[in-house]
Amino acid sequence: MGFWGRLFGRKPEPPPAPSPAPSPEPQHLGSEDEVFLAQLVADLAAGKRREEVGNKDVLVRIDAVWTSGHERLAIEWMEKLLSVPEVPLAPTSALRALLVERYEQRGELYTAVLHLEMLITEDAHALRAHYLLAEHARHRGDNERALKHYEIVLGRDVDYPNVRVRVERLRTSAGRAAPVAGETIAAGDVAGIQAGARYRLVRELGRGATGVVYLARDAELERDVAVKLLHPHLAGIERADALARFFHEARVMASLRHPNVVAVLDIDEASRRIVMELAAGGTLRDVLRERGARPLRRAVERHGQILSALVAAHRRGIVHCDLKPANLMFRRDVDLPGVEVMLGDFGVAHLPDAAGHVGATGKREAIGTIAYMAPEQRRGDLSPAADVYASAVVLFENACGRTPWSRDVLMAGTRTADDFLLPQHVMAQAPTIADEIQHHLLRIGDPDPAKRPTTIQALGEAQRLRELIIATSSSA
Repeated sequence: MGFWGRLFGRKPEPPPAPSPAPSPEPQHLGSEDEVFLAQLVADLAAGKRREEVGNKDVLVRIDAVWTSGHERLAIEWMEKLLSVPEVPLAPTSALRALLVERYEQRGELYTAVLHLEMLITEDAHALRAHYLLAEHARHRGDNERALKHYEIVLGRDVDYPNVRVRVERLRTSAGRAAPVAGETIAAGDVAGIQAGARYRLVRELGRGATGVVYLARDAELERDVAVKLLHPHLAGIERADALARFFHEARVMASLRHPNVVAVLDIDEASRRIVMELAAGGTLRDVLRERGARPLRRAVERHGQILSALVAAHRRGIVHCDLKPANLMFRRDVDLPGVEVMLGDFGVAHLPDAAGHVGATGKREAIGTIAYMAPEQRRGDLSPAADVYASAVVLFENACGRTPWSRDVLMAGTRTADDFLLPQHVMAQAPTIADEIQHHLLRIGDPDPAKRPTTIQALGEAQRLRELIIATSSSA
């Protein structure tokens, strides 16, 4: 107490109360979601609950932490879950994809590169992963790597937003832009401009994983043709395997000589080009987008033509692997009489070797377009039965104007034969034989490849259905 306090008789002030001991720092925020995630991490480390890593409940809880404003904490939880050793890749893919998107939202994509490299092996996430790897490489100035990933994206989805423009810009900046309209192509000169060049490019028709296809004019025979040029980045010495496969594909196609397979007219390895007959009527994808579902009679007719082409390919040991409307073309307008569908683009096909030997199909990397891939093909098991399954998807889409699955089912990969049940308005187009058409569709679309008919058996069924449709139509 001070002097004046003692002088006037004030009571002394009590000593200050001691400060409470600090409580231990919590290991998490204490939310129910984080308690759940902490327990899951502990269980995973103990070898338990490993199939739960990427299920919906986990993703919802991660999102709850993220949306509560703790973005960095949500990312840390995901990294913890993914860092537990010996957890199989497949169950983690959905969680890994979510983590990548969160990094991308925060402008930290550079942190996610290893995750993206893992996702490109997963069918459900490969397209987006290649795109993000391309974006990352482009922002770092690695244009070669960016172009590689962008072109893989185009090979899987030619309409992927913004990719085509970026490919053209990168190719131009590298000084190897693709030929444009008006340029000519002569032997030994991919974009030659000398007089007398045989093929004059008119415009681009489309592009895929291996090359770009142009409408061109054959000056010698005065006809329009399609010219496919190998992507220059695949033509170097270090990519000799890609160049060899490019022309092996062309020779196999040329050897088929079938009315329902696109004809190869000319091959020039020095110019890295293949000249094919022109599909002036466009693709089945174009037809479905512009005109909608086709009449059931026409859909069954096209189905028989597709199976006929597959029979010819399978006899040569070729599994197409990417049968879909974008790879089915017409020589003339689809509604003109006598116009048949043609199967093209064998760029990802399983082919016999260069000596003509037919190898076993069996296990290989899953490749194709997800919406048309057989369940076993997505697992890497390949056989002609996969093409038969794809023909079921195409038949359904032809008749209904859509594929059998919603996006959620497509991504989950759960398939059943009932997916191919035709709507009543389609069945009503051929009421007397609708049940037989449905039975055929369920057989060729069976998730079990052992239960599907062979390609020849499927063709026989399709031809019988066409005859029945014609008979019932003429008697009506």
